[in-house]
Amino acid sequence: MSNYLYREERSYDGNLMEKGKVGERIVMDWLEKRLSCNEIIDMREFRISQRLDVDCGIETINGDIVLAEIKTDYNLGRTKNVLFEIFRINHFARSDNIFYLGWAFRSPAKYLLYYSPREHAIYEFLFEDVRKIIGSYVAQHRPNIQVTATDQKKTTFNMLIPFSFIKGAYKKHNLDPEP
Repeated sequence: MSNYLYREERSYDGNLMEKGKVGERIVMDWLEKRLSCNEIIDMREFRISQRLDVDCGIETINGDIVLAEIKTDYNLGRTKNVLFEIFRINHFARSDNIFYLGWAFRSPAKYLLYYSPREHAIYEFLFEDVRKIIGSYVAQHRPNIQVTATDQKKTTFNMLIPFSFIKGAYKKHNLDPEP
């Protein structure tokens, strides 16, 4: 069956979310062990945080709180690309709300933390850099757009950008080997 024809019943309740929650927990555990973090504030269950695409707040050692969005990609390490959600279509919304920006542009978070289960690693991006990368890539290349039937209400458009294009725009953190 084509990926485009298969739709989860609800993207926040379905199989995709369950897989993502595993990665979110791993990333938050990793954040809690970092010396620069006082506390990790789990925001995943708040509907407003889900709409804004923010998973956690990171209280730094000087008391500032910065926001982070966490993604899990089982293809990182298998392909030579990074996926960025650029926009979505809500098929049942009012006509002025059908089209909206994806998390790559919508999230107010400072950090995008991408967990790669295949590599047991975390890729750390600044959202400011992600947006510049997407703009630069589109200006120089014909983008590879992946269309996914997300759930019964939405279709998601993702851009795949080669790692070779974003060299130096992220930090890769290899995690301790799993026990």
